[in-house]
Formats: sequence, C-alpha cells, structure tokens
Amino acid sequence: MKSHIRKYLDGHAERGPWKLTAKSLDGIQHAVVIPALAEYANIIETLHSLALNSPEELKKTLVVCVVNNRAFPNAKSDDIANNQKTLSLLDSLLKKKNIEWIDDKHSLWTEGIINSSIRLAYVDAASPGLELPEKAGVGLARKIGMDSSLSRMAWSEGERNILFCLDADTLVEPNYLLQVTRHFARRERLAAVVPFAHRKSRDETIQDAIATYEAYLRYYVIGLKHARSPYAFHTVGSTIVSSAQGYAMARGMPKRLAAEDFYFLNKLAKLQPVGLVEGTTVYPSPRCSARTPFGTGKKVGQLIDREGEDAFFYHPDVFSILGKWLIHIEKNTHQEGKNILVSTAEIDPLLRVFLHDIGFVETWDKLKKNFPSQKNLLQQFHAWFDGLKTLKLIHYLTDCGYSKLPMSHAVETMKSKIDGMRSAKIHGGYRSSMEVLASLKMMEKTIEQVLPQERYPLDGMSNNT
Repeated sequence: MKSHIRKYLDGHAERGPWKLTAKSLDGIQHAVVIPALAEYANIIETLHSLALNSPEELKKTLVVCVVNNRAFPNAKSDDIANNQKTLSLLDSLLKKKNIEWIDDKHSLWTEGIINSSIRLAYVDAASPGLELPEKAGVGLARKIGMDSSLSRMAWSEGERNILFCLDADTLVEPNYLLQVTRHFARRERLAAVVPFAHRKSRDETIQDAIATYEAYLRYYVIGLKHARSPYAFHTVGSTIVSSAQGYAMARGMPKRLAAEDFYFLNKLAKLQPVGLVEGTTVYPSPRCSARTPFGTGKKVGQLIDREGEDAFFYHPDVFSILGKWLIHIEKNTHQEGKNILVSTAEIDPLLRVFLHDIGFVETWDKLKKNFPSQKNLLQQFHAWFDGLKTLKLIHYLTDCGYSKLPMSHAVETMKSKIDGMRSAKIHGGYRSSMEVLASLKMMEKTIEQVLPQERYPLDGMSNNT
C-alpha cells in the first residue's frame, strides 16, 4: 500500500461502528460503492445491471451497498423499515439464496445476480445503534463504503485501484467496469466522470421535468466549457470514479447531507483535470424525491409543480463574463492585484465588485509572491478561484442584473455565442424539452471539438489557498 493511502486511512478514514460484511475479500482491486436509503424496490435492478459486466472485471471488483438512515424521527419509519428489508435482501444475495418476488421481472434479476460473478458486500448503517448522525447523509454513506473498500484492496505494481460511485437507482451498461478501468489504464488520471442520461419515465409530466433538468445540467457545463473553465464537468454522484490515490489525496468523500459529489470533484480538480470516460453510460432514475435539500429529485419535483419553470436557465452572458475574466487573468499575470481589479470593470462592473468582495487583491498578491512562475501562479489561481467561487460568481451576476431565461431562449442565445456552432447543424424552434435536450447533447459534442480540453491544467494544490 502506498504511503499516502496509508496516511489517509490512519488519519482520515471513518472510524464509526460500521462493519463491512462480505463473503470474501481476496484479490479486490476495485470497488463500486452504492449508498441505499429506502431502495428495496430499486437496488435489485441496479445490482443486476452490474452483474451483466464481464466475469473478469467482476471477480476483481467489490460491490459495496451502504444501507443507511438516521435515527427516528430524523428518518421516516417507512424508510427505516424499507432499509431492514434491503439488508435482508442483500444478506440473502450474499449467501446465494433465492428470494420470492411477486413479479417475474424481479425474480429474473435476482436469479441473474446469484448466477453471476458479482462480489457483493454491504454495510449496515441503518439498524439501531448503527444509524448515521443527525446531520449526516449520503456523503457520509459514500465515505463509509469507500473507506472500508480502500482499506481492503489488494495492491500490485502497475495496477490502478479504482473507486466507483453509483446510486441504488442507477443502471450501468455491461461494459461499465471495463471502460472505466481502461480509462485509468490509458491516462494518469486521479478522477473522471462517466457520461450519463436519465432514463425515460412513462409519466409524461415527470419525463418533461427530468428532460428539462438534464438540459439545465448540460447547459451549465457547456457554459463553463465556453468560458474555458477547468471546472467544466458534470457533478452527478452516480457518474464519479476516482483512483485510490486521488481519493486519498483529496482526503476522502465530504460527509455532507447533499452536494457531496460537487465538493468531492471540486477538490480533485484542484489536483489534476477531471477526465471523461468514453464508451459507456450510466442511467439515473427519472423519479422525483425530497430526501435532500437540493439535487435531481428535488428539482424534478419543483418542475412538476411548475416552480420557477418559466425562467430556469442562467443568462448566457454570465458565462461570457466568466470566460473574459479567465482570459484576462491569464494575460495579466505580471500585474499587481489592484491593477487587475480596476481593469475588470471594463469586462463588467459587477465582476469588479464581486472580486473585491471575495478578497481577490490580497489573494492574488500573496500568490504572486509565493509562486513567481507564471505556470504555477495560474495553477494556484485556479485552485483558489475554484468551482465553488465560479458558481458564486454566476449566482452574483444572476442576482444583480443578468436574470435567468426560459430554456429555449437561453439555449438559442448560448448557441449563437459559441464558435463553430454554425457547422453543428443544431436546429432551433424547439417544441419540447426533449428537443432542447437533444440539441444540447449535440452542442456538447461540438464544443469539445472546438475548444481545447485542458486550457488550465492544475498539477498541485497550494497550501495557501
């Protein structure tokens, strides 16, 4: 085991009462970690989709289900009861015992899992005395599973040990494990994301809402790519994959109730650019949920209730301002902070106010003193002006003058701003959210061809940021 991984496990791994239950842990090189809260009806299909992966990959991969809830009344009694059923189900699967279902579909999935090479394990973070703390949630559940897996991995020279994040209602393709391991074998990456597409719902109202929300997610990342931000990647929990080395260097998964995926990738992007796995896709559920204060399920529910639907997308100009700001800092690394701040008013007066309020001048002058090399200075600047500050700038510009736009209007305006879009054959005159989503997917492919992939590579994190 590498020293920095041992150092992480000794100093930062989770030490709670939770234990990993597995039949065998020999030869484990990778782990898929699945937090599960009231997922009895869904987790069997997710496990079956994993079981369809190649036996060679399954034999060296541990699939860890972290069944979790907080104690009553911070968790619903129905969710607690559902989790107990899930634990019983996982225990039966672990022992290769068949389970009786009321429908043939679940029976076939169960049979497929039992007869596959999948190596299952689970953590009970739901039973009395093992519940998560009152203010903890999915972030801690992921961390428990990832820490437990990391400590039990087999280490060999030349092999990349990988931690996969997945959700209990997300399906994968049969080449999921293979394509991810190939990605890390070909590239010296600390982390990457897998392409995603929400599954279609039979309910037209839900389908329209999830298509709108997925369009919003893709639009935001396209905006960041247009601005050539190093944080232009999706932060969807079920898409994240990390090398064991990267996980340890980032000091593990944040123990947050929500948005743990955003903060985790934000930390990793400061160490090295986040990659994109090619050739496979994960398929999250389109359902709505109110388990977390924000996120896919919450937003889908709001869209169904038509809350903020008319003006949902950021104004494209906020991304143009961000892009001009990043180019401006790159061209003026020789300048003192106060001079840069004054000149940003020519980009937009609101940008100057925002940078003043977050202490840009003091931070920039400190970075210039500590990192005289232009390359290192830019690296450390982007470690400071990270994905969170980028989002705060976008929110500030939105609140102070660049109001959000209806979906079709925003997408059409964004399209006209991106060089090379004329050759992409992206149609307008959208009649549905599905048409907008299809257009954005095409726009994603085009912008990846037009713009450089790693404009601002970050090789290290400053202790001063």
